[in-house]
Amino acid sequence: MRATGLSACLLLGVSLVLGPPAAGGGQAESPPPAGAPGLRYEIWIELDPDGKMLLGKEEIIWTNPTQDAVPDMLLHLYWNAFKNEASVYMRENAAETGLLRGGSPEDGEWGWIDVTDIRLADGSDLRPALTFVTPDGPETEGDQTVARILFPAPVQPGESVHLRLEFKSKIPRTVARSGYYRDSFFIGQWYPKPGVYEEGKGWNCHAYHLNSEFFADFADFVVHITVPTGFVLGSSGKAAETRTDQAAGTTTTTYRQAMVHDFAWTASPRYLKIERDFVADREVTAKEYDEAAALLGLPLEEVRLPDVKMTLLIAPEHKGQIERHFRALRAAIKFYGLWYGPYPYETVTMVDPPFRTGSGGMEYPTLFTAGTSVLPSRNVLSPEGVIVHEFGHGYWYGLVASNEFEAAWLDEGFNTYSTGRVLAAAYGPGALSARFKGWPLDWFLRLPKIFDFETDRVAAINVVRYDPVTAWSWKFYDRMSYGANVYMRAATLLNTLERLLGEPAWPRIMRTYATRYRFRHPTKADFAAVVNEIAGRDMTWFFDELFEGTRSFDYGVASVASVKVPVQRRGVFDAGGAREEWTTEKVEAFEAAAAEAGDGPGRYRTTVVLRRYGEARLGGGDRVEAVVRFEDGTVETRTWDGQGRWARLEFVKPARAVSAQIDPRGVWLIDEDLANNSRRVGGLRRNTVKLMTQLLFAVQCVLHFFGSWS
Repeated sequence: MRATGLSACLLLGVSLVLGPPAAGGGQAESPPPAGAPGLRYEIWIELDPDGKMLLGKEEIIWTNPTQDAVPDMLLHLYWNAFKNEASVYMRENAAETGLLRGGSPEDGEWGWIDVTDIRLADGSDLRPALTFVTPDGPETEGDQTVARILFPAPVQPGESVHLRLEFKSKIPRTVARSGYYRDSFFIGQWYPKPGVYEEGKGWNCHAYHLNSEFFADFADFVVHITVPTGFVLGSSGKAAETRTDQAAGTTTTTYRQAMVHDFAWTASPRYLKIERDFVADREVTAKEYDEAAALLGLPLEEVRLPDVKMTLLIAPEHKGQIERHFRALRAAIKFYGLWYGPYPYETVTMVDPPFRTGSGGMEYPTLFTAGTSVLPSRNVLSPEGVIVHEFGHGYWYGLVASNEFEAAWLDEGFNTYSTGRVLAAAYGPGALSARFKGWPLDWFLRLPKIFDFETDRVAAINVVRYDPVTAWSWKFYDRMSYGANVYMRAATLLNTLERLLGEPAWPRIMRTYATRYRFRHPTKADFAAVVNEIAGRDMTWFFDELFEGTRSFDYGVASVASVKVPVQRRGVFDAGGAREEWTTEKVEAFEAAAAEAGDGPGRYRTTVVLRRYGEARLGGGDRVEAVVRFEDGTVETRTWDGQGRWARLEFVKPARAVSAQIDPRGVWLIDEDLANNSRRVGGLRRNTVKLMTQLLFAVQCVLHFFGSWS
């Protein structure tokens, strides 16, 4: 184990009192909230690449922001998820079937984290009272991913506790997100980390579940990372200082970052490191600034973007894709910034993940991993889609920072929706990804191009009956239901809201939510309140019925028929005091004479029957639109509140109907069956071909889903 360089660093660092880390460049539109928890870390860590070990020391200063007297602290020890098959993560993984089951360590490749010492700054030893706890219930007994420490006396409101820890970790052969392959390492969720204290409730600190990601409080970080000299290092934050220990053969780099809630890093001797600048004045035109300001109703200075230092760590075999990576990142910084507020940090590091480390497609503050192949396609938006998506998490996971254990859709769904918008704006539709023995088929075939919202919809409509979008991450039916609901179904519902509420309400809703809740932990109720406020109407029904519900949404056209209204009907009629029978023969003769005299084409009665095939209903005064088209080119439009099981529309016009269509503008993307949305006279469903085409995309959706999980 290479410990010499770390020892010198620790001897120097352990005596330091944490000073204020250097703040990141650029200002967030919303300052840190008053009364936000004060949390500061300083960590010294050394990588032993041969032993696959980390050796670390850590100082934590936590200030109690609540009116509670807090007697203890819960700490995440995430890597114990990979310690043995008794962990919650491994048990949940074993319960999955087929393709839904993730990897499992081989013998000798387990990972773990041990807190070897933990004390208060005054030397009080807390290690003897450290215990593993199971906050998610007795069924998680045996899991060691959450530990509890008991303070000698409760931390009173406004008081601070200063902890000093020592820990060592065995780096797992990658199971999920973190790990190694040979001499390449990606290190995420690697240090003891407090949960989030919630006033009146206690510590929100869940076990590491198979489907869940993470939740933590904003903090200031100073992290000293020691690696063998010659390793290329990438990290969250901004490098402040680098020093080399020639005797030990190690290099230590200090990174600082204020107001982030996580910290990750990567090291490999194989990385190529390229730096570029996002220069806002080159990327955004005056016209784009003016349009954004007008649309959002903001002063021009509030939509201007700062410059950002971009760093790419990429495998040598992918160096031909350097420009593709930077183009995608520039598009992401530009559009997320214009729409949801300027990126508030000085730096962003984009990592082409080390081969077989399983760390692709994952997000951390100011650092994310992408993912590509040696033979990329020009028409498939890969790696572009992953780059845009993972950078975008820096907004919804990074800045807004909802609880991903309990409301994953507030990150994953928002970011899936946002990714689709950025890709559409920057690139247009992308070709389907299809390969044969590693070769992109679109090199040889002309494959269709589609937008993300189309594939998202296909996945969304197939999981409605399994779970609500809002379920806690480990309480979904299975991994497929989790992924399709919190990513694709949530994104589809947001796209539906966009079409329903329109401009300028919708872009102002998203901007307001993103900036109002920066550096906070908003909930569904917070987002719904912003929707109602900006839209000027109560959309509670939409969240209750479509986010919380598991009932299918399906409105359609059951039938459409046009029949000629006879000039004269058969039967006995009273007229002028006389009674006369109109027989079939007399009616036919009368109509023939009228036609010969040129009395017009006659009149037609059109009857359209609309159906609510699904169990979900419209609410809040929202209505579904229906249009009927006639042979003479005229169009009739009606709306229906959708409460009943059916509604009948009737028209009497001088022309036959051609077709009837419900939701002609495609507002209700969550509609389960588009094939029944329109009919021609005679019963032909016009959307059948379109539906069959979309069904062909289903396999692609599944692959897209697994490839972009983060």
